[in-house]
Amino acid sequence: MPRRRIEEALLADRLGLHDNWVERWEQGGRCVEESLAPAGLPPFIHGTLSRHKVYRLEEYLNRLVAAGCLRPVLCFCLGQLGPEASAVREGRRRLSVPEKDGEYRLLDVRDGGRPLATREHMEAVRNNAEKTRRLVHRHQRELLLVADTNEFRLPSGPTDADEALSLLKESLCWVANLAGAYTAPFEKTLLKSKGLLFLTAYVVEHADPRKAAGGRRDGVDEALAGLASLVTKKKWSPSDLRGKLRKFGKDHPRLHRLLLQKLDELHRFHAGRQPSPENTPNQVTPNN
Repeated sequence: MPRRRIEEALLADRLGLHDNWVERWEQGGRCVEESLAPAGLPPFIHGTLSRHKVYRLEEYLNRLVAAGCLRPVLCFCLGQLGPEASAVREGRRRLSVPEKDGEYRLLDVRDGGRPLATREHMEAVRNNAEKTRRLVHRHQRELLLVADTNEFRLPSGPTDADEALSLLKESLCWVANLAGAYTAPFEKTLLKSKGLLFLTAYVVEHADPRKAAGGRRDGVDEALAGLASLVTKKKWSPSDLRGKLRKFGKDHPRLHRLLLQKLDELHRFHAGRQPSPENTPNQVTPNN
């Protein structure tokens, strides 16, 4: 299978593009909606930036809000630059502990992560899956004799032992095909700086320079680059950020469209919950 298709599947998973950013469920006979966008700044901001830098960050946010962006969505995008989002993109899973009721409780800590397997590793998976399928087929009569004692419960799904063994052999064949088609993606290179895509894409799509102070494009660009530089502690220019977004769109046009759609959904959700101007308290902008 072409590496690009596997890389696209990996990107979609690690960037959360198949997740619901606005969740909807029924409760008490009515539809309830909830957004992943936080009400305030991500917690890591105050833990990593000085008070003065937080003031500057707030000024950049205010500038982008004046240009048409929404604060909750901007905070969601800033969250993608934090350690928790980085851990998700690195494939580090949250550890869990068993509870008394048999369920598992997720902890705040994550494992160290494991790099994706090489093609050679997956070749061993393919060989073992095929070998196991052949062994099950060869000894199917003996396995059915034991199953007929009714001492072992059938797995969920199949209605009898014959069906269960057929499903097992088909599944092993499926696993062997998957392993044989695997091509290792360039994981670190692929995911490098991808957290910046969220903020850049949102500002590019929703910030209107004509609404910003003085109607200057460089005001919006300065705020975008300022936020990215403050949070990542690395100097970014507007052209760097826009270039990364363009390259992502060129390399992965379907994922680029999906990213924009999901950011638009977040924007529409919070736009419908904006307080009316007469009910909005006057905001005080911190001094430098």
